[in-house]
Amino acid sequence: MSDPERQLDPLAALLQRAAQLSEPERVEARAAFLRRVDEEQARASKTRVVARWAAPLALAASVLLALFLWLPERGLGYVVEGAEDESGYVRVPADHQAAITFPDRTRIRAAAGARLRIDETRNESGARISVERGRVEAEITHTGHSDWRFVAGPFVVRVTGTRFELLWDAERERLEVILHEGSVEVEGYAGSGAVSVRAGQRFVGDAQARTLLVSDTAAHGSDTAAHDSDTAAHGAEPAPPAAQGQAAEVAPAPPEAAASPEPSSPEAPAPLVAPPSNKPSWAKLVSQGEFRRVVQEAAARGTQDCLASCDAADLNALADAARYVGQNELAEQALLALRARYAKTAGSRAAFLLGRLHESRGAAARARTWYETALREAPSGAFAAEALAGKMRAVQILEGPAAARVVAQEYLRLYPSGVHAKTARQLAAPP
Repeated sequence: MSDPERQLDPLAALLQRAAQLSEPERVEARAAFLRRVDEEQARASKTRVVARWAAPLALAASVLLALFLWLPERGLGYVVEGAEDESGYVRVPADHQAAITFPDRTRIRAAAGARLRIDETRNESGARISVERGRVEAEITHTGHSDWRFVAGPFVVRVTGTRFELLWDAERERLEVILHEGSVEVEGYAGSGAVSVRAGQRFVGDAQARTLLVSDTAAHGSDTAAHDSDTAAHGAEPAPPAAQGQAAEVAPAPPEAAASPEPSSPEAPAPLVAPPSNKPSWAKLVSQGEFRRVVQEAAARGTQDCLASCDAADLNALADAARYVGQNELAEQALLALRARYAKTAGSRAAFLLGRLHESRGAAARARTWYETALREAPSGAFAAEALAGKMRAVQILEGPAAARVVAQEYLRLYPSGVHAKTARQLAAPP
C-alpha cells in the first residue's frame, strides 16, 4: 500500500465517525476543526516543508470534513394519510380519522375533526406535536435518543417510547392522557410541576379549574376518551361554576384560626420518622407517578404522626401526591404542616399551593388570602407571577372587573410578557 493510500485510511475512519455525530457534537467539531486549521497554518508558515502529495490529500480531507460538518441538520420526514397537510398543519375531516407515520415506525392516529401541527422535526430524534383540538392515539418508537413532545394549551407531554391516547378539549381547556404502555411526564400550567404518568393510569388536567388528577384507568372504563371525543366534537358541556370563574355572590368564610395564613411558629423541625432505607423516598415515588402509594404509606405510618414528624421533603411529596389523587383535605393538612414547621424554607410555596387548592374548590376569598400571603412572603419568588395572577382572578370574582383592573395593571408592570399577560391586558383595558 502506498503512502497516500495509508493516509486515506484514517481519513475514511474520521469521516465515518463524523457521520454519527449529533448536532451539538457537530457544532463542537466545527470549532475544533477551525482551531486545527489555524494551528496547521501556523506550523506550515514556520517549517515551509510540505510533501508533494500530502498537500492535495490534506486539502481534500479538509474540504470533505468541512462540507460534512456544515451540512444542514436532516429533518424527520413523515407521511400523512387521510387528511390535508399544509406545511405541518394537519386538518382531519369530520367523517374519518387520519394517520401520520414517521420513519422510525412511530405512528399517530388523529380522530375525526382533530387539528394538530407537526413542528420541530429537524433532528430525527422526535418532533413537537401541537394538538389544537380533538383526540390522538400515539405509538412512539423508543430509539435510545427519542425526544417527542405533545403540546396542548398550557400542558406539555414529554415522551420517549410509549403508547397512549390524548384528548384536548380546547373549549374547556381540559387535557386527558390515558397510558397503555410506558410512561410520560406531563408539565402543567406554571407552578404545578411535572407529573409522571405510567401504564394503566389516566391523567386529567383542567387549566380553568387549576387541577391535576391521576387515577387508575380501570376505575373509568375503556371508553372514557371516546366519550370525551364525542363531547369535544359536538359541543362541550358547561364547566362547573368554579371552573367558569362564576362563584356564588357570598364569598366563603375567611380561613379559621387553625388555618391562618401566617406561619404559626418559626422553623423548628421535629425528629424525622424515616422510612426503611430499602424503600424509595416519597419524592422519588411522586416523580415515578406512584401517588397512591405515597398516600397509603402515609396512612400506614399514621397520617397525623407524619404531619407532626415527617421532614419537609416528605410533606411536600405527600401534599403533591394527595393533590394528584384528589384528596384535597390531606393535601391541605400537609401544606399547613409545612407552614407550621418549615415556614422559612417552604412557607411561601405552601401558601401559593393552598391558594391554588382553594381556588380549585371555588373558595375565592380563601384563595385570595393565601395568594396575598405568598406574595408578601416571597414578592420575587418562583411562584410570585402565578400568585399575582391567582389574586387577579380571585379579585375579579369577589369585587368585579374594576377592582381586578388594578391587579391586572400591576401584573403587566411586573410581567409584561408573562403567561397571563393576555388576560391581564383584557382586564386592564378601559371599560
